[in-house]
Amino acid sequence: MKFLAILGLASLASSIALDNTRFGDNLNYLSPSRRHDTLGIDISVVSARTLKRGAVPFKPSELNFTHGVASGDPLFDSVILWTRVAPSLASDKSNITVEGTVDLYNHETEHYIKADPNPICVDWRVWDAKDKSGTAAAKGTAYTTSDIDFTVKVEAKGLKPFTVYDYAFTICGSNFTSPVGRTKTSPSPGDDLDQVRLAVFSCSNYRE
Repeated sequence: MKFLAILGLASLASSIALDNTRFGDNLNYLSPSRRHDTLGIDISVVSARTLKRGAVPFKPSELNFTHGVASGDPLFDSVILWTRVAPSLASDKSNITVEGTVDLYNHETEHYIKADPNPICVDWRVWDAKDKSGTAAAKGTAYTTSDIDFTVKVEAKGLKPFTVYDYAFTICGSNFTSPVGRTKTSPSPGDDLDQVRLAVFSCSNYRE
């Protein structure tokens, strides 16, 4: 019996480690500042809460990629990919402009930690746009919950410099896939180029 108990604990520990990795791959759980780790959400607590309370409650058919896909921060060997997958399209139907000011971000993460015990699992994949076979150049799995407004932000690594890639997200264990996005890595350091054009945008609501 002790042997079986030890095996059970080992299995639980490996599950927690795997879930921590998948939560950690979603950069939206982490602090926006590398010097202030405490500004991120406690992934270990979120992972433990998930294992304790149950599996994903949403069917793939109940989920929507409400804001399409996006990419940015291109390096010569990586790029950031983003999407939002949520159980509602309600936020996508509103055209109401935000009025006035909003509260400052609250660094107390307890209310986020209690927010959603059931993560949504998303697979992501990147492939060379010229490769008709669609062989993955990079791929991975990440979790998202209402803790971070059902958003997914991952870094696709190991890519080739100055190369056009297609990418997409898929609800784990299903064929329910996001729109296909297109992105491009930056040139290698020291490449002899006349110019490189980059677009800069912000989601800030600027009003005069």
